[in-house]
Amino acid sequence: MVFNFNKIKSRLNHSLGVAAMVIVGAGGSLGLVGVANAANNAPSQCGGKQIVNVTYGLYNDYDSGVAGNAWANDTINRHLKVFDLGGGNFCAAVNDTGQFSTFAGASPSGTSTVSAGIKGEINGGYVTTVFSGTVNSSPTYKTNGSLGNFDLMCTDAYTCPGAHPTASSYVSGWDGSLASWGWTYHTAQNGNWVNADSGNTGDISG
Repeated sequence: MVFNFNKIKSRLNHSLGVAAMVIVGAGGSLGLVGVANAANNAPSQCGGKQIVNVTYGLYNDYDSGVAGNAWANDTINRHLKVFDLGGGNFCAAVNDTGQFSTFAGASPSGTSTVSAGIKGEINGGYVTTVFSGTVNSSPTYKTNGSLGNFDLMCTDAYTCPGAHPTASSYVSGWDGSLASWGWTYHTAQNGNWVNADSGNTGDISG
């Protein structure tokens, strides 16, 4: 099933336009690229000839809950790969790891409440559908290595004006459609939350 990122995650919503407490260092290793399966966080590849392989940090990335509220401030270590499938077709894969700290208010599932300052870990990402496009011959960002850290400057779950690299920085034509996506959020004592194309499970509360 294909999911449009505009309807599922503020982080994905950030990704097309421009998409959070330790900022990653320049040499941070993010592991395999791909989307984390909700059950086991096993990444998958989208294949083709790799034309982009970059890592970067995102901070002040407010995470949206089911109720539409910003329930956490995320700090993300992102690994972005873009692949040329030939014939003017492309796909991209993102792997995210990082940390979050909650805001007081509705829990991510929208069925409970959460207090401020609960900390946890994030693991997940997404793979785009195959899309037709054109390679940007002079991209703003380099195509390999670490790009540093980017402040998303979020003021709520869906207003994040801070610019950062995305697949669209390198190739035109992606409309935000996804082949697969999912993130898991883990805390030591306040539960776990899975937000994925296969469905949402669990919650973080207390």
